[in-house]
Amino acid sequence: MKFEKLSNVLSGFDFELLDDPEFLEDSVREEIITPILHGLGYSASKPYRILRSKKLLHPFVSIGSARKRIHIVPDYLLEVDERFAWTLEAKAPSEDILNTKHVEQAYSYATHSEVHVPYFALCNGREFVLYHISKSQPVIQFPVRALSLYWENLVAILSPQKALDVDLRLKKDFGLHLKRLGFNEFSHLFFPDVPIRFIGKMSDDHYMTGSSVKPEGNDSYVVTFDFNHNAMLQLEGKIPSKAYKLLFEPIINSSQLVQFADAAYFATVDCRVGDTLAENEDEIFLPLWVNRFL
Repeated sequence: MKFEKLSNVLSGFDFELLDDPEFLEDSVREEIITPILHGLGYSASKPYRILRSKKLLHPFVSIGSARKRIHIVPDYLLEVDERFAWTLEAKAPSEDILNTKHVEQAYSYATHSEVHVPYFALCNGREFVLYHISKSQPVIQFPVRALSLYWENLVAILSPQKALDVDLRLKKDFGLHLKRLGFNEFSHLFFPDVPIRFIGKMSDDHYMTGSSVKPEGNDSYVVTFDFNHNAMLQLEGKIPSKAYKLLFEPIINSSQLVQFADAAYFATVDCRVGDTLAENEDEIFLPLWVNRFL
């Protein structure tokens, strides 16, 4: 199936209906989302298939040795040549789809171990928002009224011919992952036996280290831990004394880095999801802020 020309996708739809209190999520699905998906080239049949309300086993159901089967259900899972490509969540016109629990929900579906897709979208009839799982900001965001102006951009990313053409070589950031799952609301998150292979001193009261983490049933993530002078004092005896003393010396250049080439040193970390995004030339990431080393 070829995708529709932009002028035909929502032709004839009366956007004043979005203000009708009886125009709810099911109407958004039928009147707006279905035409968009058909326009992009998806249908109920293979090879470019729309899977509606597919049941996924909830990833957080293990309690001790017991495992209770609880299911979560994404609204739309788009499939290309029998491979999952992206997800889409429908909401009512009155629902906010930016910086809310709905984004966290959609992200959790996209990163689910049974799905693992790079893109997830939300649409409430008024707005369409598309995210990449490794980015903190939307890839595309536009009012649905202006769909024709953004249609070529949408096709370039989400059409069946393009949806699987994504470079995922960079590992996802664990801080962003936790924030999107709502863990930024917790003031204490505990990570036992975190390997410390290096420590960077950014200023007299700003240190950092990093590692990788692999949650059960998921791909690995990169995690960055930032901490202050007081937390640095708690590493005495946990890292070699020579390195410990070196990290309290004045910074020679813009920063100072100590690497442990021969071994990794382990510490249990009590931390929280930070408030400030950081970035380098490759990515945007969200460090975890260390409350204390145990």
